[in-house]
Amino acid sequence: MSSFTGWRVLVNFLLPPPMLLTFLLVLPFPRNVRKGLLLFTSKVLNFPVLGGIRFVHMALILSGVPLADSGFRTFKSAQEALDHELTPNQRISVLAKKWREERNFWIAAMAFTLWCLLTVLYAQVGQALRVHDALDRALAELNELKGIEPATPATTKMSNMAGNAASNVAGAASNVAGRLGFGKKKGSGDMPEQCAVGEGGNATEPLETELTPAGPAAGGARRRAVAKA
Repeated sequence: MSSFTGWRVLVNFLLPPPMLLTFLLVLPFPRNVRKGLLLFTSKVLNFPVLGGIRFVHMALILSGVPLADSGFRTFKSAQEALDHELTPNQRISVLAKKWREERNFWIAAMAFTLWCLLTVLYAQVGQALRVHDALDRALAELNELKGIEPATPATTKMSNMAGNAASNVAGAASNVAGRLGFGKKKGSGDMPEQCAVGEGGNATEPLETELTPAGPAAGGARRRAVAKA
């Protein structure tokens, strides 16, 4: 594989597609968007190239061959020892060749790994979406059997507002009834609210000192006035 055609194809055409598709598939898009991305990825991976060979197979071959070749060259260059009698220019040339082989190895390794990762990720995302769709269908059938209509955000909001309004009205009514004294049970020792008639026929006021403006003193004055009458 020449340094112009082979590595140019690998870097410009075989490396960006799996990187971009893998990045898009892992993003938390809505389910419909992920289905669209999955369909596009399927068309890219299963695109027929030659006969029964799909594009993903060709990409794995075209990135696997330079990976094996650059791996062998990198290992071979790492075993070579530098001659101390080399001039500085010759030493730089040898090191540059060694670094170029290492760079090519990591580029090929990244391309091959991305195509493998994209293939596995495509299968896993497709399976997860199918499981979610099956779960939604099962829940819809279960709700249909129970007679429960599927709740929408608008109906849920309206029902919550109606429930809150009803609870507020009921609370206000109970507070008003409590202040007016409705619903209180009268015991044997409780005094009537309006008046109490004694044995002599005199009407006496209820002894509610806490509700009088002046407190216990005003209540005592009222009792003395009633006794004199």
